[in-house]
Amino acid sequence: MRALKLIQIVEIANRKFPFDCSEPWDNSGIQVGNPDRDIKNIAFCLDVHPATIRFAKQNSCELLISHHPLLINPIKKILTSDLIGETIVTAVKSDVDVLSLHTNLDAAEGGLNDYLAQLIGLSDVITPINAPCSRVGNMGNPASVASLDELVRHRLAISTTSVVTQDLNRLVSRIFLASGSGAGYLHEAIHSGADVMITGDVKYHSAVDALRLGISVIDAGHFGMEKHAVKLMADCFRKEFENMGVQIGCHECAQEKDPFVLNKI
Repeated sequence: MRALKLIQIVEIANRKFPFDCSEPWDNSGIQVGNPDRDIKNIAFCLDVHPATIRFAKQNSCELLISHHPLLINPIKKILTSDLIGETIVTAVKSDVDVLSLHTNLDAAEGGLNDYLAQLIGLSDVITPINAPCSRVGNMGNPASVASLDELVRHRLAISTTSVVTQDLNRLVSRIFLASGSGAGYLHEAIHSGADVMITGDVKYHSAVDALRLGISVIDAGHFGMEKHAVKLMADCFRKEFENMGVQIGCHECAQEKDPFVLNKI
């Protein structure tokens, strides 16, 4: 078999990363497309924008699967003068359908947070009841905040992080991990008994609050953490297709970059 319908791809996604795991505000699922369309090649990316759609088209992909949804907030008009409008028009003109796996990928067993926990080397990993898009686990041996920060940069293949701590030499062992923007889970992290939170997009007031509450935070960046979703999704679908005896090409978009540039003075 050399093709599956888009709706069959969605069913595979739902089996691996159930859509009912998504946060209520989220919009995981088909963003643009025809559920009855034959899919022979798939591209995988973090963000849907004209460049990733062009990558899909250049690789003869009928479908682009992203982590971040193209559509979350309601839109009243589609204009090529704004990014969402340009992206929708580019997808339609390029005949590329779009499927997004967002907070369901973050929350599901075997999803992004489990993948990151494994990369970092956490053991005894659990999912907090009130923070499904996160994980709590332990280091094999206690390490200083500075050493953990170095480990995170190495294991996640990122060049820079921001660290919030009262003492870089403090020994830590219990880690609260939340991909993307997880600072809203700060009190859940403390309740879980974590010494350190690893997440992205930490704002000033959240950092001040963390210092006051005595928990260290390593901000690995939104892109730095969630870029790994591309390989996770591609590998998962490759394995599923192989098990099904389906020959569908899976292409990882390697063109995406962190929009923040490290400025060394």
